[in-house]
Amino acid sequence: MHQLDNMTKEVMYLRLAGDLQFSEITDIMGKTGNWARVTYYRGKQKLMKGRKEWSVIFQKRA
Repeated sequence: MHQLDNMTKEVMYLRLAGDLQFSEITDIMGKTGNWARVTYYRGKQKLMKGRKEWSVIFQKRA
């Protein structure tokens, strides 16, 4: 999560821990349209990429 910017972290937190709908997140953050959905998806992609990179590092050590 540390590699994500603050807005993306907030969206991820509100969606996962707060169990909020994307429309609710958009209202809270003061954004319009599909912003929360796109931000969440891009954040998830960054986390998955980081996870894969760590997996490769640990496999090389084994």
